[in-house]
Amino acid sequence: MIKELLNKIKDHITKRKNVYVSIICALCISASCIITYNESLPTISDENGIPVPIIMYHSVLKSPKKQTKYIVTPTQLENDLLWLKNNGYTTVFISDLIDYVYNNVNLPEKPVVITFDDGYYNNLTYLYPLLIKYGMKASISLVGSYSEEFSKTLDLNPAYAHLTWDNVKQMQASGLVEFLNHSYDMHSNDVRKGSSIIKGEDINKYKALFTSDVMKLQQMLSDNCAITPNAYTYPFGHICNEAEEILKELGFLATLSCYEKVNYITKDPNCLYQLRRFNRSSNLSTEGFMKKIID
Repeated sequence: MIKELLNKIKDHITKRKNVYVSIICALCISASCIITYNESLPTISDENGIPVPIIMYHSVLKSPKKQTKYIVTPTQLENDLLWLKNNGYTTVFISDLIDYVYNNVNLPEKPVVITFDDGYYNNLTYLYPLLIKYGMKASISLVGSYSEEFSKTLDLNPAYAHLTWDNVKQMQASGLVEFLNHSYDMHSNDVRKGSSIIKGEDINKYKALFTSDVMKLQQMLSDNCAITPNAYTYPFGHICNEAEEILKELGFLATLSCYEKVNYITKDPNCLYQLRRFNRSSNLSTEGFMKKIID
């Protein structure tokens, strides 16, 4: 009787021991899975692409009285460039983003793109010397009809003039500036919002009109400056699906919008369309603006 009882107790202990061993084994397997998972956790770059903020400027003028949402002073601009440089950012072109996606050309750590819209002459007067001084890059979006006009009149007042073809060639040759297509003559915000289609407009007529406008500037830049942009900046940020498809058919590899958000660049070519940009208003300090784009 006692022997039988002892055998039952022994069996019970053995079963409990086996349960504990099973539990411990299960925990070890789980721990192994967790460790393996943690070791291969994707970084931000792996998961969402490389974060690339794009800053949008327009005009640069000395007078504080002329500061607006789209006009900064040379001092503000220089402070911005210094902040970027001192905080480890490296300026890249839109074409560098394209090369990363299509040609496996590496981007630097903490890339940032500086863009200037409309091609104001004061970009040559105030921006260009700062780019040379600090060894930084900028992408300028030209409106063809403006450059055409001032190439003829040569009325080169920084307050209102736009870059001439000779100015464009000079800046492009430096390797510090690239130029993008910002339409030949669709930079208006009246019945048609920028270069977008009008509600009810015949799609074929729109396609012909838009294509003609885009290619007119392409031809002008090729003839006058030996430049063929492969990125298009939407006037006023007005985007429509029709224009986007036409630009892709024409061989444009990137488009720029005015949505304010950081971009994440991956190997997917679609990440280069409707690139988002932060407008640089004169109302914020350099620190205040930069906090906005990196948060």
